[in-house]
Amino acid sequence: MKQNKLFLLGGIVLSGACGTAVAQSNVTVYGIADAGLAYTSNQKGNSNTYVRSGSKDGSRLGFKGTEDLGGGTQALFQLEAGYNIDDGAAAQSGSLFNRAAFIGLADKRYGTLTLGRQYSPYFAFLNPLGPVPAVTGATGAHAGDIDGFDITVRHNNSIKYISPDWRGASVGLMVASGEQAGHTGSGGAMSAAVKYDTGAWHHALAYQVLKNGPNQATWDPTTSSSFSKSPINVGYLSAKEVQYLAAATSYQLGAVTLGGNLSNVQYRPNASSRFQGTAIFNTAALLANWKTATPWQFGAGLAYTRATKANGVQDAADYRQLSFQQTYWFSKRTAIYILEATQHARGKTLAADGVTQIDAVALVGDSQVSTPSSNGKQNVFMVGVRHAF
Repeated sequence: MKQNKLFLLGGIVLSGACGTAVAQSNVTVYGIADAGLAYTSNQKGNSNTYVRSGSKDGSRLGFKGTEDLGGGTQALFQLEAGYNIDDGAAAQSGSLFNRAAFIGLADKRYGTLTLGRQYSPYFAFLNPLGPVPAVTGATGAHAGDIDGFDITVRHNNSIKYISPDWRGASVGLMVASGEQAGHTGSGGAMSAAVKYDTGAWHHALAYQVLKNGPNQATWDPTTSSSFSKSPINVGYLSAKEVQYLAAATSYQLGAVTLGGNLSNVQYRPNASSRFQGTAIFNTAALLANWKTATPWQFGAGLAYTRATKANGVQDAADYRQLSFQQTYWFSKRTAIYILEATQHARGKTLAADGVTQIDAVALVGDSQVSTPSSNGKQNVFMVGVRHAF
């Protein structure tokens, strides 16, 4: 009997200790489930109707938490896995927490320092002002997400710092390492960005450079950074590095937000590259978003991407894209959406060998990077449901 009482007392103490630990922790499980029916007018020569995951917001499951260390300082972590709700597979083969995996410290006075797999300040500052909020990345990202405004650029082995907000201004810095013995400086990345918010205006200016690894015949898979690869840039993947420079702005006028952005992306070669001259892609875009007094929200985006003449290409490729979004919000977490987009491509670009000139083909947003049109036209229509938890 006495032994039973001791067990009972021990259980009460243990459960109390666990309750205290839980109360002191701040861990959140979150996610998004998003799927819809998609129609594409031309995927490598044929139309296609199919179920697609994450057309509005990428389907994901995440864990994040903080611990108060006192004096305005917190420890923090985040783990986020992308998945395809249509078949249950991981969004990126061979990687569990493919969207994010980092740990760090945050201080109200000094800023936030994080280490791991994460997005750069380039993305963090530009993405809210780009096409994703207004017309999504699936159908609204600039052709093939050539300038990384959507979620296609992530960095392993990275250290990132974001400053506190100072009268509306904030800066961000990041470095990432390729971590290959004998190849110091290859396969890494660097980013710097600044943003300024004042009243209805929001501005951002950002830069990042991704360095190729020692296996440069194409983009080395062991590098720290991933990015979108498509027929738009396939001829330049043997570059020694890719440099991004972009600016974005938006203005909120009541329920309507208007915005615009400019970007310059350069694929820079060296003696090991298959192409010889720097390949440059310039993009200009306009955006509009209207949150009506009803549950409906509407968005529109117009983007123009043009390559410069280089590597013997005189009729350089250009891509013109028009995108729309209509979303009906049943609640803050659940919505149905309709997406429409059309893209026209013209001119010439380089094939994967970095030498042969081929006709540019259309590929809407970043949903069609692996299923481009067989010609210069592609139309996409999607309707789906999105739920956050």
